[in-house]
Amino acid sequence: MPKLLDGTIEKNKLKIERAALQLFTRKGFHGTTVREIAKKAGVSMGKLYIYYDSKEDIFIDLVHHLGRKMEAIRQKDLIPLMASLDPESLRKLAKAIGRVVAENLDYWRLMYIDVVEFRHRHFIHSFREIAGGLRMYANAVIQTSKIAFPDGVDPSLAYTAIYLQFFTYFLAEELFGAKRHLGMSDDEAIDQLVLLYTGGRSKSQAMSLVSRAKENA
Repeated sequence: MPKLLDGTIEKNKLKIERAALQLFTRKGFHGTTVREIAKKAGVSMGKLYIYYDSKEDIFIDLVHHLGRKMEAIRQKDLIPLMASLDPESLRKLAKAIGRVVAENLDYWRLMYIDVVEFRHRHFIHSFREIAGGLRMYANAVIQTSKIAFPDGVDPSLAYTAIYLQFFTYFLAEELFGAKRHLGMSDDEAIDQLVLLYTGGRSKSQAMSLVSRAKENA
């Protein structure tokens, strides 16, 4: 019996969260009422308040659950593509990020709602952790990279910027509906962004240019 009860509770909470996500991402947090959530979830107001003390508690649970889902996706689909900074690896990473964005738009809709209605109170800590973790990971990757960064540039910061820029590009394309906002196709935009961050050449190519310059001096 206890297992059945636990299963029923989780099933009802999942229905409530799914209903809340649909409403929050279309009407905003403050534009959605608890009564609307209960109705869409197919539960009574009394039952909803058994599971959640307030509407914000539902929002917080959604943030946590979607955050765990996105972290699992990041570890499975993105991290394996971040083992190299060569242009082709960056292109593959960009395309994978494009798929992740397109398939999980409600996660970012919820994040923007948090920015507008809560001043990023619920998402900011996870965002900082992701950015900080990327820089630590990038330090290890860069040790074996053949990409030359300009003097004075922090390579780990540059790599983190590449990763976040890919997300920014696809969020504008998919979430804001600003198709071809850079005036080119996705493949062309990815190529240009990769060239921008790699300088269009590998470290060996850069060293070759330096050697030739010295020989001609």
